[in-house]
This record gives sequence, C-alpha cells and structure tokens, in this order.
Amino acid sequence: MLGVGQVSISGNMAEYRIRDLKSILQHIIPIFDKYPLLTSKYFNYDLFKQAALIFSNPLLSKEKKDELLTELKSKIRPEEYISPAGSVINNLVTSKTEAMIVMSKL
Repeated sequence: MLGVGQVSISGNMAEYRIRDLKSILQHIIPIFDKYPLLTSKYFNYDLFKQAALIFSNPLLSKEKKDELLTELKSKIRPEEYISPAGSVINNLVTSKTEAMIVMSKL
C-alpha cells in the first residue's frame, strides 16, 4: 500500500522490510508521528527516529554522527516511562473529542 519496502511470508509469519533510509523518512516516520504509539514502545520509536535523522543529516561529520548515535544507543527507558500520547489517557474521558486525542478511530 505504501509503494515501498518488501513483504516476506514464511508460514504464519509476515515480515515487512524497508532498507532505504529515504523511504523510512518519507513514509514510515510520518505514519508513526501522525498515529503515535501509546505504550512504552514509543520510547524505542523515538530513538529510531532520532537515529534516522542523525544518520541522514549531511551537515554532520561521520565522527559527530558516530558520537550522537553512540549516545542514543546508551539511553535506557526509564521504568516509569509513559508515551507522550499515552500520558493524556485517564479514566475521565467524557467526550469523543477527548478520546480522539489518543485514539485514531472511534
């Protein structure tokens, strides 16, 4: 549907791969920015996005990219981490508008 990447099916498992950084930046990251993950998985997505932006930045030297990527790699998700999108969830949602802040479909 996206027109990029490759789907491989093996038994009851499917794998979607995109190896082109330009396609990741143009197609995948905008999807996850529009529909953010609600769980702690957002932490890993955010690191992935930062790494992709660092890696694709032509203004950074190889040494600076290595330094920034190493710094990202060392980050550990805090135990009490809550996704920015998930942090607005509470049991007091009183309207469809409030629910749509964190839900993509109602």
